[in-house]
Amino acid sequence: MSLLKAINKIIDLSEIGDYFARSDISVQSFGLGPNAINFINENKFIYYQTISEAFGADAEVEKTYTLKKYESLLINHFSEFMLKRQHAKQEDVTTFCNNLKSEEKRLFSVFRDIHGITLTSPQNPLKLGKYTFYEFESQKAAIEDKTALNPEHLWFGDSPKYLIEWQAEARHFEKAIEIADQAFERFELVLRYVIGNPTTRFEVGVLNYQGWRNRRAYVFSSAGQVSNSSSSHGALEVIPLDDPYFINEEAGYKYAWDIATRSGLNKFQKRLLLAIEWIGQSMAEQLPQSAFLKSAIALEVIFTYSEKAIITPSILNQISEGVALILGKSVSERLELESKVKKLYSLRSAIVHSGNKSISESDHQSMLGISRAVVAKLLTSNTLKSIDSIEKMYELLKSTKYSGYEI
Repeated sequence: MSLLKAINKIIDLSEIGDYFARSDISVQSFGLGPNAINFINENKFIYYQTISEAFGADAEVEKTYTLKKYESLLINHFSEFMLKRQHAKQEDVTTFCNNLKSEEKRLFSVFRDIHGITLTSPQNPLKLGKYTFYEFESQKAAIEDKTALNPEHLWFGDSPKYLIEWQAEARHFEKAIEIADQAFERFELVLRYVIGNPTTRFEVGVLNYQGWRNRRAYVFSSAGQVSNSSSSHGALEVIPLDDPYFINEEAGYKYAWDIATRSGLNKFQKRLLLAIEWIGQSMAEQLPQSAFLKSAIALEVIFTYSEKAIITPSILNQISEGVALILGKSVSERLELESKVKKLYSLRSAIVHSGNKSISESDHQSMLGISRAVVAKLLTSNTLKSIDSIEKMYELLKSTKYSGYEI
């Protein structure tokens, strides 16, 4: 749908009037009083879909505005058309788009509290890719230098201990926060991948931190008995984030932070980053069957043409053979790996198709270990790092298969 058609559809869906406090309808309203613009009942849901399509029509606008801000500006710009029940013309839409793009793009520094870390050398900020970390008391003045505002107007509540910063280019504050929060979510997942194994020893979080807490249960029986239970849950140790381990080049961690924070990735680097994120999700997942599936998805992202593909026997062969060729160093190793992956995928099929919940921790660790080993090889092998598309990956695997050489 063109932007002009989407806007005129929104105009047609709109109704004018005072629907405030009406409990007999479902309504999305803009403004108050008799000139309020409303989308009512089924039209409200059609409006939501249409405004989303309009928002996605221009990649630059989508990258620099939030949907909520875009919606507000669109309704304001075309409100007269809605009031007069008049369709917009192409020149009206062009003016609207030009107005959006005339707003200057700015670079915002977005900071959030980060929990579960320590810096052994807090005098200088730490860099991981384009993420920057600060010990607040040591770096407070440097952070405050980023604005001309009086420091007493900057901070509220208790002082943070550590901060993480992401710089985002946007046209307004809310979009900068949205972009930064996506980057912070990615940081948490990549860090879990780098840590290497699911563990309760550490918990590093920006948006998803749970912390140390007690789990309590109170039990009352029909016979009048009372009991209770209490157990501690959560990580107590902090991670020394400036330890050289986290940027180890031989393990591929430095490259992982690079692709996690770099723009302009090629198609295969995007797949690799997505696989890292799925491994991070797998390591954070509490339910064994869900953790198992997420580690399997990491392999599927790497080895399948379509990320939405159903796992057919031919696709399973692609995945198991790809794993064997990348990780195996001999014919016997490759045959063993291929067989192991196929057995693990029989468990995946049982989870998806029959609701099997009897997935053991060792099953999860096996699938996770294979997924992580494949990603590690992709991060460290110069041959594999040069791949820029799934087609090039299959060309390499095919030549490896028939040559018998180790990658």
